[in-house]
Amino acid sequence: MRRRSDTPSLARIAEEAGVSRAAVSMALRHHPRIPIATRERIEAIAKRLGWKPNPLLAEAMSAIRAGQPPADRVTLAWVTTFPEREGWRNIHFFSRVHDGADARAARAGYKLEHFWLGDARGNVSRLSDILYNRGINGLIIAPMAAPGPLELAWKHFAAATVGFSVTSPRLHRVTDNHTASVRVGVTRLRGAGFKRIGFALSGNFDRRVNGLWGAGYLWQMHEVGEFQEELLHRPPELDETLFIRWVRETKPDAILSVDRRIPEWLAGAGMRIPRDVAYVNLDIPADDGTMAGVYQDPESIGAACVDMVAGQLLRHERGLPEKPRTVIIDGRWVDGATAPACDPESDAAKEADTLLCNLGKFPELLPSAFD
Repeated sequence: MRRRSDTPSLARIAEEAGVSRAAVSMALRHHPRIPIATRERIEAIAKRLGWKPNPLLAEAMSAIRAGQPPADRVTLAWVTTFPEREGWRNIHFFSRVHDGADARAARAGYKLEHFWLGDARGNVSRLSDILYNRGINGLIIAPMAAPGPLELAWKHFAAATVGFSVTSPRLHRVTDNHTASVRVGVTRLRGAGFKRIGFALSGNFDRRVNGLWGAGYLWQMHEVGEFQEELLHRPPELDETLFIRWVRETKPDAILSVDRRIPEWLAGAGMRIPRDVAYVNLDIPADDGTMAGVYQDPESIGAACVDMVAGQLLRHERGLPEKPRTVIIDGRWVDGATAPACDPESDAAKEADTLLCNLGKFPELLPSAFD
């Protein structure tokens, strides 16, 4: 007996939209021959009727057109390597990247499932076997607790990773725009009248991002002729006592960092923010205005990872890429209570806008667009 599907047929959508079945098919695949306005109207009708993208069908049709047998692949793996199974969830950025990937996968008709290296007793070969035997060949490698290699059986998988913590092999990756974020922070603070702009950063944390945080600070401060070595505080790990000593000795009028403990440390030392020293965080947890800085948009980073893996699956690409691609997702500047805002019409604000331009949420592309 044939099982009834709740998904509307192309014919039903075509009848409702007053177009041909071929036009519906192309619209739902984002074919360039269909005008954007028409495509959006057809998509809205399809969504109202209950249509959802089907990665099984998309991959099967792609395989047929390529002369290859279709494969049954619907689950993508979120692969983590922290010492504890859920340790990565304690870092808000990592957790929100996962949330973005999970939501994107669901919208595209995939399922995102967590696989922890510890469940394979720390054995990467065993984890590769688990994934392969489950029929999973699309992997998103989450940020690792410490930078290092990850030697899975890559020939079986299409993969993308978040950031730079996987040092080898070279995979497709999605990351935020670290260098531009720092440059925007410096530019915004200068536009608000600050001159002695310090940067407090864990050296080990900077190495997680290939030194791009520190590079952005050095670049912009040299660019404006204001760099002073004493204003860069970059010990292996940030320590409250050493940090407060640095502040008192160098007397910055504003501080950039990615460490959210710093406002507490400053307050504990009797310093008022922003009256005594302004503070900008380059990885604010929310764009609610309580803290000035850059919201890195981790949800969009996760979504982009899903799109990269889905594209490889639909093109039947497996194994290590010959030319790994890096997708950079801009964050967005958020004015907040910890630093005065510069005039939005000032040259500084306009310059900052050219460095970091996030025009909104990541576009909701369909996996079939990669076909």
